[in-house]
Amino acid sequence: MIWRMAVSVLLAALLAAPDGPGFRREMRVVMGSTADIWVSGAADPTAALDAGFGELDQVDRAMSLWKESELTALNRAGGGQVSDGLFRVLEDAMMVAALSAGAFDPTVEPLVRATGGLGGPHRRLSAPETKRLLARVGFRRVHLDAHARSVALDPGTALDLGGIAKGYAVDRALAALRAAGARGAVVDLGRSSLGVFGDALALDVADPEDPARPPWASFVVREATVGSSGADQRKDHIFDPRTGRAARRVLAAAVVTSSACEADALSTAVFVLGAEEGLALLERRGAAGFVLVKERGRRIVWATRGFAESHQLTLAPGILLRPRLSAER
Repeated sequence: MIWRMAVSVLLAALLAAPDGPGFRREMRVVMGSTADIWVSGAADPTAALDAGFGELDQVDRAMSLWKESELTALNRAGGGQVSDGLFRVLEDAMMVAALSAGAFDPTVEPLVRATGGLGGPHRRLSAPETKRLLARVGFRRVHLDAHARSVALDPGTALDLGGIAKGYAVDRALAALRAAGARGAVVDLGRSSLGVFGDALALDVADPEDPARPPWASFVVREATVGSSGADQRKDHIFDPRTGRAARRVLAAAVVTSSACEADALSTAVFVLGAEEGLALLERRGAAGFVLVKERGRRIVWATRGFAESHQLTLAPGILLRPRLSAER
């Protein structure tokens, strides 16, 4: 059976749900977003859902910047010993930061806060202010000690895990649903991270500039996770951490891989790097994905090699496919 969902680069409204014994679907507000979980085949669907949402809540309590959390305490102290979960996310964040040469960077908090991304009024930064803030940004300003499970931040540095924590939460929720006996499940968190196991999931890719228009494409995932980044989610909310300016090389980016945590971070990196560099990064990691771009009025889906065939990519009329053809030497 294939479940179907619409994705607004990624993830919009669910279109249809399967019926049958052990199927339940529930939505709750978690991590400042709407979390939508489907579960099937569980002996106790209510307990399975509670376990999945419980994991999302736990990650929120540890990694939110919108309320007091383990992460806000770490930023305030400038370092210290942290929980296993937070340390794992930081390890993954630092890995993707290094692989992307800083296109994804967990230290963008000063830029995000200064531009109103953490609840203040939206504002543009002057060139001198951007330069001053960039001096506090850079993943090499974060120092991890795996033996002590501790973190040290250079003075002025602060962490923002908004580009990776939701993916980690999806991974945790999927594991909890499996442990609760579910034979199939979908976890959709905030229209930017999702995971599925059991049945296949068909996804519609919405127009990145106007979700009310017909979707650009659809594709299918099985036993996989999907992370996405797009300008439609909030205009100019994704920074290039290397320049302090808004990333605008593509309209949207989506990544398919086995880890929602990695997919979440990689989608941000691809959005910042652009089509050629971003898709090359995915192929080096053994991940798949695509970006949406417009060139001279033409709407183009630029994908990793083999994506169209392995994920049953179907394009709407007028949408062009540009597979990445050249391998890196």
